[in-house]
Amino acid sequence: MKKFTWVLSIALFAIMIFMISSNVAKAEINGVSVTPLVGDSDITDRFQIISKDSGTRKLKISISNFGVRRIRLRVQPTNATTSADGKIVYDSSVKSGQFGLKTAFRDMTKAQSVTLNAGQTKDLTFKVKLPNERVKGLMMAGFNIYDISQPNNGNASVPVWITEDNKAVGGILKLNSLSLGVDHYQPHMYVNLENNQPGIMKKVIIHMNVKRKSWLDRFNMGPKSMIADLTYPKVAPNSKIPIDFNQNNTPIKTGKYKVVGVARSGKAIWNFKKTYTITEKQANDINKRCRGLVYDKTITYVLIVLVLVSLIVLIFWGLWRQNRS
Repeated sequence: MKKFTWVLSIALFAIMIFMISSNVAKAEINGVSVTPLVGDSDITDRFQIISKDSGTRKLKISISNFGVRRIRLRVQPTNATTSADGKIVYDSSVKSGQFGLKTAFRDMTKAQSVTLNAGQTKDLTFKVKLPNERVKGLMMAGFNIYDISQPNNGNASVPVWITEDNKAVGGILKLNSLSLGVDHYQPHMYVNLENNQPGIMKKVIIHMNVKRKSWLDRFNMGPKSMIADLTYPKVAPNSKIPIDFNQNNTPIKTGKYKVVGVARSGKAIWNFKKTYTITEKQANDINKRCRGLVYDKTITYVLIVLVLVSLIVLIFWGLWRQNRS
């Protein structure tokens, strides 16, 4: 009898752990647990809102601090974006009008901050004012939670999916911009595409070529093309798709960059071609934040050779003139 009671207790405990863990949103902040209190729903890792009658919805999130220190968190409403490795994330600031998005989630509810002592749990309630206009397809929004004192040291996310008719909408890709960034003290160049439709895209295959124009191209000594062949398992609705070109220890150079690429999803194909300019200010702003950069001295060497050749030509020309005299 005692053995049976012990086995039953272990089984009940395992079930409780499973029920609790299945309801906890993804969290990467040490000692912090974030749980969306969704009520009666089979889906426990996100909020789902049907927006047929617009109005206001209340969403409640429970946050626990299992760490040993006092922590102050920021809960920021945002929209889903697509990371460089093809994951759907909620850690970027998205505004209304970006990537074809009519109303951003940040305009539908307000951010909140919360302070938690060690071992403390608090519930936060958010009033979400749904847009009056029809929500086409899927609005993939969410809350980004991060430590205010260490904003780059991990985050947690709680998705909020808003739809009206839940009808599937296909994505459309466009070339958005060429941007620069710094990651781990290394310069990065990003060719940014965008999905400007409210529909999730799956298995997007992209081939992208970036080439800086140079007068040395005439002598086949110009900079080499940067090539990216990537597959994105998922692309979020109304989101930017960054294609990362890690420059490693090579500094960003000023000049005109020609971008040529093609993307495919299912039977749909998109072609891209555009030239962008990186200014001296943009390049310097990035390079001064990096470490261990190795500067290419090809142009310097070419100029030295040209000067030496010119001197030799002048010397021989002078000797020839002298002999004629």
